[in-house]
Amino acid sequence: MNLGYPLTIFRDNQPVTIHNEQEWQRFAQEYTLIHAAGGIVANEDDEVLMIFRLGYWDFPKGKVETGEEWPTAALREVEEETGLHDITLHEPLPNTCHTYTLHGTPILKITHWYEMTAPKQSLIPQTEEDIAQAVWVPRTEVSERLRESYLSLKELWGELAVSS
Repeated sequence: MNLGYPLTIFRDNQPVTIHNEQEWQRFAQEYTLIHAAGGIVANEDDEVLMIFRLGYWDFPKGKVETGEEWPTAALREVEEETGLHDITLHEPLPNTCHTYTLHGTPILKITHWYEMTAPKQSLIPQTEEDIAQAVWVPRTEVSERLRESYLSLKELWGELAVSS
């Protein structure tokens, strides 16, 4: 699976750099691979959609279902987790990769991110997915919220801020 190298994977919230397919194969064999998809959504007031889940600020995302295309999954997950509708999908963004353990199983999660826009509207957090808040955040405050987040998201947001 060629993800583009070098690839940074956050293992125990520490970056590990993978330089080629052989290193990827060696690294990935230790894990169960999960693909997720999500969006960084902006509205007409230049606010960004964020969720607060399990004590961390995040962007909406979730697992890709069997046979589902990544862009379709990204749109579905944003809608399910926030109640957002009338979403327009734009360019793919860099993927993020991180590891964690779930019920004793080591997981390697690759999240396929997309740039999205939607009109500003009321949001409904998906509480059954442990989402306590879904809010529109001024773009200038996103980095501050991400201080209480995952290193992979901080790096992704940093890359986006540099490129815009």
